[in-house]
Amino acid sequence: MVRKPTYKELELRIKDLEREVLKVEEAEQINRTASRNHKRFLKFLPYPVLVRDAKELITYLNPAFTKTFGWTLKELKGKKGEQYVPHSLRDELIDRIKILPIQKNVLRLNTKRLTKDGKILDVIIRIGVDKDQNNNPEGIIIVLRDVTMENRIKRNRGAMNRISQALPRYPDLRKLLFYINTEIKELIGTESANTILLDKDQKEFYFLSAVHDDPITRERIEKARFSLDELLSGQVVKTGNSMIVNDLSDDQNQYQSRDLKIGYKIKNVALVPLRNKDRIIGILAADNKKIGDFDDTDLETLNTLAATVALSIENAGVSRELRKAYEELKSLNRAKDKMISHLSHELKTPVAILLSSFKILSKKLTDLPEETWRPTFERIQRNLDRIIGIEGEVYDIVEKKEVFHHKFFSLILEQCQDEFEALIAEETGEKGVITKVRRKIEDIFSPRDPVFQNIFLNQFVEKRINAIKPDMVHRNISLITRLKASSSIWIPAEPLRKTVDGLIRNAIENTPDGGKIEVFTHQKDNGVEFMVKDHGIGLTREAQKRIFEGFFSTQETMNYSSKRPFDFNAGGKGADLLRMKIFSERYNFKISMTSKRCRRIPKNKDACPGSIQDCKKIAGPACDGMTIVTCFFPFHEKIIK
Repeated sequence: MVRKPTYKELELRIKDLEREVLKVEEAEQINRTASRNHKRFLKFLPYPVLVRDAKELITYLNPAFTKTFGWTLKELKGKKGEQYVPHSLRDELIDRIKILPIQKNVLRLNTKRLTKDGKILDVIIRIGVDKDQNNNPEGIIIVLRDVTMENRIKRNRGAMNRISQALPRYPDLRKLLFYINTEIKELIGTESANTILLDKDQKEFYFLSAVHDDPITRERIEKARFSLDELLSGQVVKTGNSMIVNDLSDDQNQYQSRDLKIGYKIKNVALVPLRNKDRIIGILAADNKKIGDFDDTDLETLNTLAATVALSIENAGVSRELRKAYEELKSLNRAKDKMISHLSHELKTPVAILLSSFKILSKKLTDLPEETWRPTFERIQRNLDRIIGIEGEVYDIVEKKEVFHHKFFSLILEQCQDEFEALIAEETGEKGVITKVRRKIEDIFSPRDPVFQNIFLNQFVEKRINAIKPDMVHRNISLITRLKASSSIWIPAEPLRKTVDGLIRNAIENTPDGGKIEVFTHQKDNGVEFMVKDHGIGLTREAQKRIFEGFFSTQETMNYSSKRPFDFNAGGKGADLLRMKIFSERYNFKISMTSKRCRRIPKNKDACPGSIQDCKKIAGPACDGMTIVTCFFPFHEKIIK
């Protein structure tokens, strides 16, 4: 027999039930609050959210979804939502969920979705899947993020990076613009992209570069020319503003001639001006967008690239003018070299004749007192030597190998040898003259091809100083040498002789009596250094800039005088240092100069007394002029090995 509960027991049970009910109510309140918070969270979540049940039907979508894609919950609830999925991607999501591993219930996917007005958006989807015990989906929550603009920015940056790297690879403007237009066409997704220039003289447009899906149409476009009124580009030129027209159906009659010329129908177009400083030189155009309409992002992309295109066109114009000027300069330089070379060789014959005549004349004057004619003859001889020196310097500067004088005169001599010999013997009674004539022709007109050889610079400089000393005995100059032994250098002896002699002579001629000159040779790094340092008058800054230009005098014209070599301020021919500079380029050594002008004579027109002792008698700062010329001769690979 079942015992009936007592009143006390029933009272306790009722209290327990009340507590259970209270707990249930509290749980329901918590669930209701959580549900409200969950909906509130989804409502304010900036990303589109969509919820599906086990049958893949939409049960919920948040306001962000409606804002992004256009559809409301009322329109899609209870449906599969195929409206916002591109037809080719409708099975993509389900197929990916089916192959999702058992232990995973989260999926990430890069794909595309449609808006209500037909636009295609790039989206990143995160899918959370609730599964039953058999791994079948019980519910799906989908969070979407629109990355269309991000992807556009990435593509734009990538295109700009590719274009900037391509600029050096495309020196030809048309090829560069074809590359840029191809990038624009792919970037924006159009049928065509073109660079249109404005011919201000003809008042018409022409296509400098065109890119089109059809190569034949592209050829037609590039051959076409249009008046300003035949293209919408004319309005861009007039207003200076970029333009988007997404529907040209109303204007087809107005621009019918345009479509006939280019061979296809333009449905929509984006145009931006190409600016060169303060004027518009053309238009960057893209037309017939394949998906959707042109928008502000497309226009921004075109405007960004338009600056690069305009700059490339401007640079091409500058380069074209530079090439033209360079070709003209080369032509003038060839003419100048030809003239100088011709004059150099034209000097040879009259100088040779003058020297010969001078010798004959000196023999005939031996019967007269020598003091009556010797000074005149020495003056003539000195100036003839100067002319010969000028000819030699010019020859070294120009150095044309193709010289016909030697072959021409030798041929005449060979053909008429007997006649010349008989005629000379008849007139002078001398024999063997033809041999002397042939030797003279060889000496004057034979090409001077340099012979490279191993030279120890310290020994070479010492020999040249000993050879020069007799010519400077009349000067009170201290010549100090520090010639250290080193490895040999590989260079022809003749240009080296002219360089060494010229630098030492220049130092002597620019140092007043009582001064000193230091000459150094030593091995340095991977070569040998030759240095001449004089404590003379030094050069002004302007003279230092132009000293290697050639035929440039460091003295004022009124102070210039042609004296004997090695005299103070002898006044050279002005080509010596230019010849050395050319030697350095021709025979692979480096020549440089540093100088400090004497404080007593800061300007070119200021004259030095020519003697340290005389200078000290004049009040003022101490003489502190100085010039250092350095030649560095790198070792030849043959010698190094």
